[in-house]
Amino acid sequence: MKKFLSVSLKFQWKTILVIFALIAVQTYFQMEIIDLFGAALTGVKQQNADLLFKSGLNMVGYTILSMIALYAVSLLSTRVASNAAYKIREKIFHILMNLPDEEIAQFKISGLTTRSTRGMSSEQGFLVIILEQLILIPVTFIAVVYEIALIDTSYAIFFLVMIAIISMIIILRMKKIVEIFFRAKKTYGMLNQLFLSKISDIADKIPYNKQEYEAEFEKACENSYDKNVKYISSQYYLGPLLMWGLYFIVLITLAMVNSGYTIGFETDSVFDSFIILMYIAYFIGTLTPIPALIDRWPRAYATSVRLEEVLTIEDKIIKSKNTDANPKAIEIVEEDIAWEDKGIWAERNDILDKFTDILKEDKIKIIISMILLTVSTLCIVYAPKVAGKTADLLLSNSNTFNDPTVYTNLAILILLYSGGYLLTIPTKKIMGTIGEKVAYNLRMQLFDKIDAIGSGYIKENSKGLIFSRLNNDVMNIREFVSSRFSDIYAQILSMILVIVLMLMTDFRLSLVYIAILPIYAIAFYLCDYKSRDYYDGHQKHLGRLMSNFERGLSNRDSFHEKGFKNINQTVIDYYTKSKNVTNAMVPITTFLTNISNITVYMAGIYFLSVNEIQLGTLLAVIMYGQLLTKPIKKISTSIASIETSFSSIKRIFAIIDYENDE
Repeated sequence: MKKFLSVSLKFQWKTILVIFALIAVQTYFQMEIIDLFGAALTGVKQQNADLLFKSGLNMVGYTILSMIALYAVSLLSTRVASNAAYKIREKIFHILMNLPDEEIAQFKISGLTTRSTRGMSSEQGFLVIILEQLILIPVTFIAVVYEIALIDTSYAIFFLVMIAIISMIIILRMKKIVEIFFRAKKTYGMLNQLFLSKISDIADKIPYNKQEYEAEFEKACENSYDKNVKYISSQYYLGPLLMWGLYFIVLITLAMVNSGYTIGFETDSVFDSFIILMYIAYFIGTLTPIPALIDRWPRAYATSVRLEEVLTIEDKIIKSKNTDANPKAIEIVEEDIAWEDKGIWAERNDILDKFTDILKEDKIKIIISMILLTVSTLCIVYAPKVAGKTADLLLSNSNTFNDPTVYTNLAILILLYSGGYLLTIPTKKIMGTIGEKVAYNLRMQLFDKIDAIGSGYIKENSKGLIFSRLNNDVMNIREFVSSRFSDIYAQILSMILVIVLMLMTDFRLSLVYIAILPIYAIAFYLCDYKSRDYYDGHQKHLGRLMSNFERGLSNRDSFHEKGFKNINQTVIDYYTKSKNVTNAMVPITTFLTNISNITVYMAGIYFLSVNEIQLGTLLAVIMYGQLLTKPIKKISTSIASIETSFSSIKRIFAIIDYENDE
């Protein structure tokens, strides 16, 4: 991946440094908000109203600055990733158009088309994740360790060691997972080659044995299914175990406090413990993308290796055989088999019907998976209530290490968090396998439907438009079914359960979080509505790009790079526009989250000062607030995945439901 990154990110290091600086600024503001909360808690003991007001005002200011920094990071990350994708595609296309025939013969056209279009599109998304989320993790980790060390150096060392151990386990395991994924990825080559061969034979009216074609394609589909299920079995448990290990650190912290470890049982010391827990909770919040990264890293690494196979032979290019100074424009078929244009609600209903239809064979498995997710979510959502009760015991009793209730609560927390995260493991395996089965069925339906389309439609310059259904759209739907579908269900369920339990904990503080839910809904709808056409356009023009790329490889002597550059730029433009719309949800969500947290902090501190609530109640409500905003953030970042999947469903079923009027 080193060469891929050096080529794609060349001349963009200044922008990346700016992104890094903005992430550091954003993290600083978030740390300051937690520090100010600690200062406000101190104001409770001192009954200093001015300190409370000043802390709240500064929190709001830092929240606004953090939101601006976050949105700037999103915009710049999209820009860097888009420039990288444009540059790599253009460079690879130039290399392939000017390689000697004996060099180009070493590659399969379907493989070159795939890695340079769909593959580079995946790399583009992976680069955004690295710049927006992965860089944030070490910056936040350093800041959190530093802040904790100011409170308790010994615990900071313990936290550092625990994170180092967990990270080492993940890194070592990922090496093995990458090896397994390479074996799974190789199966796509045969599928692509057979699919493209059938398209070419139909377009050129070449006779072929339909039964032999179908038997060979079905065998390739089964091989791909088996290899990918094996890959799923190698990594599906890693994300939940990671999150469980991180929350186990929180439980160890509570046990240390209860045992009288360094932090005594004076009011200030309990507040210090409370602030430490908030720092840890914030850090864990930055790690929520890790499970997705674990899934995407092998794919990104494998694709980068395949791209580097072309980049490394740049020195073998020769002068282009086509030296025409005024090249004739090569027309690319613009018409594609398209989904019927409908209103947004009618379209959504049709898409959901299609989505339900492709899942109906595995209805029982999906129900079992959703039941497991429901139990898992219940465990996670109930945990803050137990944590709040434990905090009240620690604060009210100076001899809690002799109180069996505290240890019972800690044991319950261990069971709740263990059940909550470990129950997601079988769910991930079930949905991952179903995703592979959905991909298998869609591949077979598409392969069979090519005959119905006929040679009258499939011409040489439209092969890529049909080919992109198998290579791009099927993969998008598979990924959505494998992971996003269950995640969205879990997040919606979590929001409902959190609202109920939060209201049962403290009605007044809960209203702060509930009041902003309509704003989230409106913002989500607007982003979804505004981005729909852009995502549809991106998928459409990515198919055109595949068509252009495939035609160029098939007829290099008469093909010019000018047309490819124009389509490549169009794909990038649609991607950038779609991301810039959906990127707005991230700072909006962060801003609303921080504002609601600050309001709860201030109101909770006031209620503490007049003895209307206990610290444990405030802790529980804050934890519920985090549990409420976490799924909102996840759903916000899922807009891209949802829109891409919906667009892919439309494109695939436009082929499957196609009726030839000839």
